[in-house]
Amino acid sequence: MSFPVWLLEDLDKVAPPRKRNQVIVTATADYVRRLKLLAVLKETAGAWDDESHPELATPEDIDRWLRQIRSTWRREPLGQEEHCA
Repeated sequence: MSFPVWLLEDLDKVAPPRKRNQVIVTATADYVRRLKLLAVLKETAGAWDDESHPELATPEDIDRWLRQIRSTWRREPLGQEEHCA
């Protein structure tokens, strides 16, 4: 695998010392996860119907559901999560 010199130079400026490999692995894992998610979203497009989810009939219902879901999300500062062992 090869990287453009400019990218490695930029990476050296922002990555913690001796952590370049970990940053690359983490970024690649995040990118692959997004690609997989997009594939699933495309595959399942149209699977939702209003009759199956009457609890989400109004914008207020949807807002309430989103607040509930988002309240369970992890809240860690960027760069603090552990992606690599």
